[in-house]
Amino acid sequence: MQQNHTGCSQRCLENKYSLPKDTLKKWWTVYNLKGPEGLKLRHFKRKFTVDFKLRVINYYLNNDVSMSKVAAPHNLLCSQISIWLKLFMEGGSEALKSKKKGRPSKMSKMTKKDARKILKKESNEIAALKSELRQTKMERDILKKSLILFGPSKLRRKQ
Repeated sequence: MQQNHTGCSQRCLENKYSLPKDTLKKWWTVYNLKGPEGLKLRHFKRKFTVDFKLRVINYYLNNDVSMSKVAAPHNLLCSQISIWLKLFMEGGSEALKSKKKGRPSKMSKMTKKDARKILKKESNEIAALKSELRQTKMERDILKKSLILFGPSKLRRKQ
């Protein structure tokens, strides 16, 4: 059984802090490889290149070591390597490329120039419609006035 610098073994730490054996083993390996820096929490999501993923998979496949032995030096989870391996087996290196998250945009990407053209076209349409509305309102008002001036008296005379 290995002991740390304070003289406490892995089993002692497992019992003292009620930790799962696998968790403590992983922490122990990371600590021995990278020191205290390896155990610090990350407050950001790491992104891995396809090349890095391929190197990790290649190392796992070509060396007779467990996934945990491959994962520890890179501060990865075994499950992450397992996922990469499965993706690689199913779709090759293309499957290891990062994909955009979330729902795809329904709007097509347009340039500022295209947007200006569309905006100008719509403003011209709005101006034309406003002009047509103004003309229609004037015609309606003229018809109303003509009905007031001429309409009712002619109808009454014919009856």
